[in-house]
Amino acid sequence: MIDLIEISSLINKEKFTNRINKTDNCWYWIGAVDGRGYGMIGHPLMNTTIRAHRIAYQLFKGNVGTLHVLHKCDTKLCVNPDHLFLGTHAANMADMRKKGRRKNICAFEKNGRAKLTFEQVKIIRETKGQRRQLATQFNISISQIQRIKAGKQWVTVG
Repeated sequence: MIDLIEISSLINKEKFTNRINKTDNCWYWIGAVDGRGYGMIGHPLMNTTIRAHRIAYQLFKGNVGTLHVLHKCDTKLCVNPDHLFLGTHAANMADMRKKGRRKNICAFEKNGRAKLTFEQVKIIRETKGQRRQLATQFNISISQIQRIKAGKQWVTVG
């Protein structure tokens, strides 16, 4: 686990704030950005990168510990400490759903990676035995057939 207390002590607060474009509302990170659109910061002695909003919380508000740093404003590049709050992984997931950012992820057949349709899942559930045949027919694993039949996958499909 990366020690944010140690890392934040390596980061110069003035240099950090020089990478921020402060507006009346959000403070936008203008440094490096990761593939998901979050600000990133590194230090030669760290040998790693950390999301800028985590460092901002650590520098301006206090210890993050093992918690997530969430955005009230829902702006990935914002590092305004007044817009940041701590939460568990579960709180982060709930916050994402509440703000509509988690909508339609893994949404059954609407998921572009889904191999089955609702109708196919119903057929699998209604067919007695024949797990190997069903797996071959639908081009999925026998264990996937078992999870579907047990109601552990595609849970809301009757």
